[in-house]
Amino acid sequence: PYLHNQEGGVVAYRTFLQPDPERPYTIVAVVAIDLTKTNLRFVLGLEEPSKPGGPHGWGVIPSEDKQPGKLLAAFNGGFIAEHGGYGAMADGITALAGRAGLATLAIYKDESVRIGEWGNDFYTDGDYRAWRQNALMIVHNGEINEKVYTGTEAEWGANLDGATVTMRSSIGISQDNKVLYYFAGPSLSMPVLADAMVASGAYNGILMDINPTHAHFTAIRVEDGELTPEALYPEEMDLWVDRYLRQWDQDFFYVVVKE
Repeated sequence: PYLHNQEGGVVAYRTFLQPDPERPYTIVAVVAIDLTKTNLRFVLGLEEPSKPGGPHGWGVIPSEDKQPGKLLAAFNGGFIAEHGGYGAMADGITALAGRAGLATLAIYKDESVRIGEWGNDFYTDGDYRAWRQNALMIVHNGEINEKVYTGTEAEWGANLDGATVTMRSSIGISQDNKVLYYFAGPSLSMPVLADAMVASGAYNGILMDINPTHAHFTAIRVEDGELTPEALYPEEMDLWVDRYLRQWDQDFFYVVVKE
């Protein structure tokens, strides 16, 4: 048990996997969030993603959601605009237009969440509250994308030294769209991340941001009536732990208790 509502009921679980036999030190954290008891929100960052002169977000959680007992967790979004130009929209503001063939997480106005491919599973005229694209589908309808094994840093990104084995994060969803999964871990290759996602129950899945500075998840605890962030990885995610409780430059997601 990892996240709880005000009544003490469990709304999310956490575990850690060792999915790489060649690198037994590789750990993947998995957070499984019950979407029947929570709602997912998406925030456009103050600076990212956006294009020069284009619209952008404000990078803050609205005050009505940033309340003890309501706000449960927050985690990173996708790549910045220069690293792919992936589309993003929140609350009627389209920072970057959607592009066909890309993996997309969509939040509908009825609060449901879906992950799929833009132009195949999603289209521009959907009844969306928000959506975010990032790279290609990692897992699509239960099958791992072949590009996971053959793609390069152009498809999946790399660290500053060009290495594709790095801290990575991703989001998956169960076949019935009732469980949202967040995955993150250091020293991850794409095949190992994909295996961990499928093993955990992700039927569709999308890559999110990578590298230690950007891949970040915090549970939001309440101490003496105040919101307090708690990093998923206390050591690897110790930089700007409170980033999502203040104005942040990049886009991110957060989780609230369903009313």
